[in-house]
Amino acid sequence: MLGADDSLLARFARATTQRHREWLAANESRQQLRARLAEFFRDYDVLLCPVAVTAAIPHDHSEPFLARAIQVNGQTRSYADLLGWAGIIGMALLPSTVAPIGCTASGLPVGVQIVGPYLEDRTPLDFARRLAEVTGGFKIPPGYASAATE
Repeated sequence: MLGADDSLLARFARATTQRHREWLAANESRQQLRARLAEFFRDYDVLLCPVAVTAAIPHDHSEPFLARAIQVNGQTRSYADLLGWAGIIGMALLPSTVAPIGCTASGLPVGVQIVGPYLEDRTPLDFARRLAEVTGGFKIPPGYASAATE
């Protein structure tokens, strides 16, 4: 049965080999989402949403990307799940900026994705700058060195 395999690799393969008419249908969905978000931005300057399904994690390059896993609230999930929130915003062609808003108990950063209206790239950047004035901006987690201090 065509499309029965719902693995990430199978979905990626189907997406990159789809027919033009399938791409047109997907693009129509993208345009509808962007239109709904344009309505939101009539009343609001920015949309704040998660960056990923979890706070920052130690990066793991020991396995191929599709074989990697992360733990989220005690459950094993695909490493690719980290891309979900950014993917939705990117798919809608909206500008976004990620800004730190705190740290986990272990000191790793927690961020927020600041999304702006279509073609208004400066809006999320300006909000991030103003947010940094309130939160103090990025702080290097304990145990991690910055390139500037090495």
